[in-house]
Amino acid sequence: MAAKRLDQKAIRVYVDTDTYGLLKRLAGVREQPLNHLMNGMIEDWLASEAQQETIDRHRLDETEEG
Repeated sequence: MAAKRLDQKAIRVYVDTDTYGLLKRLAGVREQPLNHLMNGMIEDWLASEAQQETIDRHRLDETEEG
């Protein structure tokens, strides 16, 4: 496992076995680690219009989480 950067936090997500297998195969086809695939999906989700509206409405980007 690659060492994490100091500016990163770990999260744990549980998915069913079939979903996990599909994600692993997708990462393999894209020739990238599963972590990178998941980070990209999270970034895309956060950038979506619906999430941006929620973030803006609640000023979530102004809050520093530790």
